[in-house]
Amino acid sequence: MNKIKLIVSDIDGTILNDKCECSSRVRKALEDIQKLGVKVVLATGRMFMGADPVRESLGLDTPVICYQGAMVRQGDKILYQNPVPNDLAREIIEISRARGFHLNLYNNDTLIVEDDNKQYMKDYTQGRFTTYKVVESFDNVELQNVSKLLCITYNEDEIISLQKELSKQFEGKLAIVRSHKYYLEFTDINATKGNAMNFLKKLWNINTDEVFASGDQDNDYDLLKNAGVKIAMGNASEKLKSIADYVCPTINEDGLADAIEKYILKGALK
Repeated sequence: MNKIKLIVSDIDGTILNDKCECSSRVRKALEDIQKLGVKVVLATGRMFMGADPVRESLGLDTPVICYQGAMVRQGDKILYQNPVPNDLAREIIEISRARGFHLNLYNNDTLIVEDDNKQYMKDYTQGRFTTYKVVESFDNVELQNVSKLLCITYNEDEIISLQKELSKQFEGKLAIVRSHKYYLEFTDINATKGNAMNFLKKLWNINTDEVFASGDQDNDYDLLKNAGVKIAMGNASEKLKSIADYVCPTINEDGLADAIEKYILKGALK
């Protein structure tokens, strides 16, 4: 295996626990690999405003892959973008209304809702540095660069059923992934964490076997598929574990630090 030059990691459930905290051991592991010259990039479903403070708190100077890979952004500069076509965004809006599901619309880097469901939005934004705007109707919103749409319902069976149905309906048009057992996310078919990571690999002239990727949910599947070293958390979905080179301990057991020590730090000390 070649020397790892790039780590791309999911945030929630991988770096941050349910309290949106990063353990001291994980933080130190990330600091130690940066001292070795390894680039560390965050790849998340979060919008940029919710991801960049995490990057800053970890002392990273790299771009952020956000919106499930629909955008790669560093500061005010957007390096890469794949928005949802407006007509498809309107279809998802109408479907969510018809089913009575809550919907988050990420339009022009702003989170917009027409149903200000306090419980959903409190749970979603808590600890994520995220604000949102309430409108009377999505019909009055001019769609511009829709990074993603996110459907929320606290009935997991409904989410599973909706994903199966819409994955067939929008096959080849939209990427539809679960980022949480209650969250179903819709992005452009080319807007995946893996494609965004491939953009950075090409930008920095880094080979696939020089990349370590880690995650915990189905939305990290494409990310791991495009990495040389594939790490699934102990708390990961079974789908993600099925392609992992290593299933590390859970987020509450500092799993990411364990994997970094195993694949990078221990070798560097030899």
